[in-house]
Amino acid sequence: MFLKRILRSRLINYNPEALILLSFMTAILIGTFLLKLPISVQNGQTLSWVNAFFTATSATCITGLGVIDIGTGLSFFGQIVVLVLIQIGGLGIMTLSLLFLMLLRRRSSLTTRSCLMSLSNEIDIKSIRGAVLKILSFTLTIELIGAGLLFLYLRNYHPTQTAIYSSVFHSISAFCNAGFSIYKENFLVFQRVPYVQIIAMVLAIIGGIGFVVISDFFHVFAPKKNGQRKTLSSHSKMALIGSGFLIVLGALVIWSFERSEQLSAMPLWDQIMNALFLSSASRTVGFNALDISLLSNATLFFVVILMFIGGSPGSTAGGVKVNTVFVLLCFVVSQVKGSTSTNFLKRKIPNDIVHKAAAIILISLVFVVLSVFVLQVTESIDDPARYGGNNQNFLILVFEAVSALGTVGLSMGVTQTLSTHGKLIIILLMYIGRVGPLTLAFALQRLSTRPAKYEHPEEDIFIG
Repeated sequence: MFLKRILRSRLINYNPEALILLSFMTAILIGTFLLKLPISVQNGQTLSWVNAFFTATSATCITGLGVIDIGTGLSFFGQIVVLVLIQIGGLGIMTLSLLFLMLLRRRSSLTTRSCLMSLSNEIDIKSIRGAVLKILSFTLTIELIGAGLLFLYLRNYHPTQTAIYSSVFHSISAFCNAGFSIYKENFLVFQRVPYVQIIAMVLAIIGGIGFVVISDFFHVFAPKKNGQRKTLSSHSKMALIGSGFLIVLGALVIWSFERSEQLSAMPLWDQIMNALFLSSASRTVGFNALDISLLSNATLFFVVILMFIGGSPGSTAGGVKVNTVFVLLCFVVSQVKGSTSTNFLKRKIPNDIVHKAAAIILISLVFVVLSVFVLQVTESIDDPARYGGNNQNFLILVFEAVSALGTVGLSMGVTQTLSTHGKLIIILLMYIGRVGPLTLAFALQRLSTRPAKYEHPEEDIFIG
């Protein structure tokens, strides 16, 4: 009943963007206050307000960038606060995405509504509480299975209680695509452990694909109804094909550039696993089994592209989303072929979807450009032994900014050295990267459903 009242409330019906913004900001502020308490830090010390705010934002926005080492800097209480914020952020974005789908179905045209019904018809839309409970049970089940599998390995290297805690923490962090680790060197400790890498990778991919796609996928194998078997929606097909393509392509590119660098001392199997792990982590979770600061410039640039794209809509992953990029690619291909419509697998993509995809990508690029420009003014990387001096300043800060906006969490190791102004910029990027795409999509949808009062005369403009 409470969820039904929320859905019918004036806030979500007339200003749903405010619900998204306020829900995440409330969690961040509560987390900031808890992390500021002396009990949250080891040795009785306290975090500065900026560092507490940064950590709470990174956890709630499931990014993974850190100004402190949570494994050694935070107490057990502080780590639990971070873990709860990660879980809230992961569940929150999937739940809000589901509410977004429900509202679109109530407000959209008949064609759009029928498309959304085919996308989410395996979810009991009539029962909001039932839909949210399905998301909750799905999330906890996957995380529990992941924790159990991780425990089978970690129990050999930690006391039982520590192994259980580490398994649960990293399972939640992986599924929610947060990238936080209680190990000082993140997943570098598992660089030669394919078992752990595969589990973390699978958890991250499931979380990065999203509940609707997973539900749609399993519904295909359900018993037939009326002699017919359901097929995947175009949304799910694009998400699965796009994600698989980017993971494989990313692994091939990373392996080709790094096989004579960081991967050179590894056997071929470990090389392949680490290339796959970095490829999947770059789009979603942000765990690093390789030293990011030692990657070649070509690899770093390609990782930036993967971070910018991100995962699937409605998932725990960030970025502008796979479907957004692939819709725009389909449009370009259609233009090259001279087609008057944008098509994907014998289905026409509505023009308003293409326009929204272009808007999301363009606005995200504007945020990246502006933030990198400001960071170039406020920050200076003065470690020539590690980064090659200020000649590398530009790439390092581009990497940091895109990682924040894509809520990935990979870093070349400069997060802790940022100035207060730099930290505030990264905080803003993480917040925009988490709530921005969904909020922007909702705002564009609301605007597109309002008929224009008048239209201006048409006139050609030369381009290209």
